[in-house]
Amino acid sequence: MNTTPEIIDRARKMRKEPTEEENKLWHILLKHIKPRFVRQRTIGYYIVDFYCPKLKLIIEIDGEQHFWEENEEYEKRREKFLNDSGYTLLHFYNSDINKHIRETEHTITNACREIAEELGLSVEVEFYSSAK
Repeated sequence: MNTTPEIIDRARKMRKEPTEEENKLWHILLKHIKPRFVRQRTIGYYIVDFYCPKLKLIIEIDGEQHFWEENEEYEKRREKFLNDSGYTLLHFYNSDINKHIRETEHTITNACREIAEELGLSVEVEFYSSAK
């Protein structure tokens, strides 16, 4: 499944205008992890919040739009496509970022290390600081 120029343009716009929670997680943790994560990446016809190509790990921050009834089928198709394509997905709610950032950091870091170990890679966190 290929992407389209419209989806690529939308991803670029989303990178320039992240949500508060995306921005917080990026600056606190994800931009400091190696292997490297990228923001708002297109995979097929879908845009994922954060993606680590070497680990095939996707991190999604789910705002309220993910739970609207009219989006339910889309979300199921998207999740199935990504899982069937071999990606590991971690989902967090906005409240996880806003109220439970330390637990979120640990979950992500542990997942990175577990996947990396399976692949014979290492994970480095250059800077590790929790928000208060």
